[in-house]
Amino acid sequence: MLGLSVEDLHEASGFIVDVVLLLGAIGAAIKFRLFNILGFRWRSDLKCAHYPLPNSSVIFAADYTVNNAGQRPLRLKNVTIRLTGARQEGTLLEPDENRIFATRIFESDDPALKGRLFEIEPGEQTIFTLRAKLPSLDEAVFILCEFSLEQKCKPGTFRGFYAKASLTRPDPLGELSS
Repeated sequence: MLGLSVEDLHEASGFIVDVVLLLGAIGAAIKFRLFNILGFRWRSDLKCAHYPLPNSSVIFAADYTVNNAGQRPLRLKNVTIRLTGARQEGTLLEPDENRIFATRIFESDDPALKGRLFEIEPGEQTIFTLRAKLPSLDEAVFILCEFSLEQKCKPGTFRGFYAKASLTRPDPLGELSS
């Protein structure tokens, strides 16, 4: 035949298998590292509204949504939503944490919060709400939202901004200008 023994074939194929396994492991490590396949990823969103009451007080409502955009479940320890005033720094508006109007803290070990509110599976979302009755509402406020994870990641604070709509709006039909 070709002069190759069974031992020679076994030795050559063993070396080829080792090389292929090593290349596969390197490729998987690069793929996981480059594309962060097993990383934690999330997206936050905030929706706000206010409702004036007949006695001049205001109901303020904020919905803070945390979306799991990763491949692993997010396990939250706590979520905090703070409604603060705004202060002007030059031409910029910034949160004024010396004027906190309302704070809501959600703790994962709170027995009153039943269900899987703090475990967000991949592709799912959880909405945390702040509802506050205030004597009045400034023209501009900030909503500071933050959460902590059981994992070691430290997310940044989500800073939302809300400005009351003006009651004197431009006339859309131009009736006042004719």
